Amino acid sequence: MRLCLLINPTDNWQQAVAHARKLVTASAEKHEVIGLFFYGSAAKIIADPKQQAQWLSFSNIPLYICRTMVEQHNLCDELLEPPFTVIGMAPWVVLMEQADRIVEII
Repeated sequence: MRLCLLINPTDNWQQAVAHARKLVTASAEKHEVIGLFFYGSAAKIIADPKQQAQWLSFSNIPLYICRTMVEQHNLCDELLEPPFTVIGMAPWVVLMEQADRIVEII
């Protein structure tokens, strides 16, 4: 099954990101994660190198951060390390259309 994950936390973005990592790890053997989108306050991962580093082992999964959220939170995308990419909503919508399931982590 092809999965897309949307991290859209209501309050604690670090906890939502941690849950997403656990879900990706648990589903990696049985499912293909075709993209993960950091939305809302989860975009603050740009300013946290330790949080970014925890995703380096998932280099085969495209990791996207919402451009609008980067701008809204006054974040500097120059701090972003690969495999993260800042994109708009349109490419994310296209990717979601390719997924069998979309999982939102709030």
